[in-house]
Amino acid sequence: MPVMERGHIKRVFPGCNTSLGFYSFYDYIAPPDATRIFVIKGGPGVGKSTFIRGIGEALVARGLDVEFHHCSSDNSSLDGLYIPAIKVAIIDGTAPHVVDPRWPGAVDEIIHLGEYWDENRLRARRKEIMAASAEAGRCFARAYRFLKAAQVVYDDWETLNRQAMDYALANQKAAALLDEILNARPVSSRLGRERHLFASAITPDGLMNYVDTIIGPMPRKYVIQGEPGTGKSYLLKKIAQAALERGLDVESYHCPLNPEKVEHVLIPTLGVAFTKSIEPHMWRPAPEDIIVDMNECLDPTTVERNRNAMADCERLFGQLFSQAIACIHDAKASHDLMEAYYVPCMDFEKITEVRERTLQRILGYAAEVGIAAE
Repeated sequence: MPVMERGHIKRVFPGCNTSLGFYSFYDYIAPPDATRIFVIKGGPGVGKSTFIRGIGEALVARGLDVEFHHCSSDNSSLDGLYIPAIKVAIIDGTAPHVVDPRWPGAVDEIIHLGEYWDENRLRARRKEIMAASAEAGRCFARAYRFLKAAQVVYDDWETLNRQAMDYALANQKAAALLDEILNARPVSSRLGRERHLFASAITPDGLMNYVDTIIGPMPRKYVIQGEPGTGKSYLLKKIAQAALERGLDVESYHCPLNPEKVEHVLIPTLGVAFTKSIEPHMWRPAPEDIIVDMNECLDPTTVERNRNAMADCERLFGQLFSQAIACIHDAKASHDLMEAYYVPCMDFEKITEVRERTLQRILGYAAEVGIAAE
């Protein structure tokens, strides 16, 4: 009997710790025409991530491609699962990324794991739980202040490079790239669908990314290189907008420090991916990958004149960024303490039964569209 081929796991972050605080793209985990969305509720340590992972791994073993949506405050945990072939999602709907059903029963439903805890035992530890929660909140607030300060320094770093930019040349590069990709494709009567997520996140373990699972499978890759302020994000934003205007669906992956900027763009219909190859998510270009070097738009004389100032920016940015990560690490320690209070109070055998029933329902949705995943 032939061995079933395993499905592909795409790993992303639906939310991130940023210079603007916690930033959520959870509304983009599932599309508006989703078949079913399961929203999981419950406190820390009740088994939400294990529930999501168990179902995801079972589907991958049956040959289905899935998306694992990782938690930015604990990158070993999952906050969501999406199965593209059947448009089914499971989402952690607890703070700070509160998600509630939009069409209860028709599309969404709540799975409340709080039904399986011992309330009396939890009430006995309420003071400790509340104290740990408050401390985690203080740590996150401090981390966001450091990230905000780091963003100010990064803005200055970009400004120094902008003084050296030849914007006419940058615009020519952008126009040539758009012509090459879209190949005179006309503007469509319908806009493409856009999706926004993070490929990287600022976590307790530092800046983590899963770019290889996102960019790697795409047949054609463009690697955008350049120093801060050389217009990489602006170029990617122009590409995404042009594709949407031509009716093409687009996935935009945003910067974890400044979520208003884009770092990666995918146009699945064309099989094309664009990635900013910068530290720490360096993409090692293959021989067939196409390099777009925005540093060619910099005036070397101006760059040299600003070199010391930019070195100061790089040093200060690194210090502030490291301090923010330390605060997020401390927040996780407090969150881990809360989990330790919840875990002994849970009936995990019953939760496992709920997970198995949910898996069987998802397999039923797959069967409805002709996907055999037994």
